[in-house]
Amino acid sequence: MLSGRRYRLELTSVQAELCEMFGNICRSVWNTALEQRREYRRRGTWMNYVPQAAELAEAKKEFPWLADAPSHVLQQTLRDWTGLAVSTGRSRFGGVLRGAGRRRSAFLPGI
Repeated sequence: MLSGRRYRLELTSVQAELCEMFGNICRSVWNTALEQRREYRRRGTWMNYVPQAAELAEAKKEFPWLADAPSHVLQQTLRDWTGLAVSTGRSRFGGVLRGAGRRRSAFLPGI
């Protein structure tokens, strides 16, 4: 039988500062991805994870503070954003997304 265990994570002050810095960088990537996808939608085109991840690699060259965070953390931020939007079938700001959201709209009035 499996039993659950709880562990408490206690960070040193240096680790806490790193976590805060990574969190701030991830927040910036999240907000930029959101704004970029909004802009693409306004133009009637579509942007997803793959081109944004490619642009992230280029942005790390242009903005050195992005390079302070590990690439996999920033890429996971983009994946999480994509997964959140797709799993709900709607964008966080009211627009119906492509794919599952549009298929569901036939069955659920108001979506």
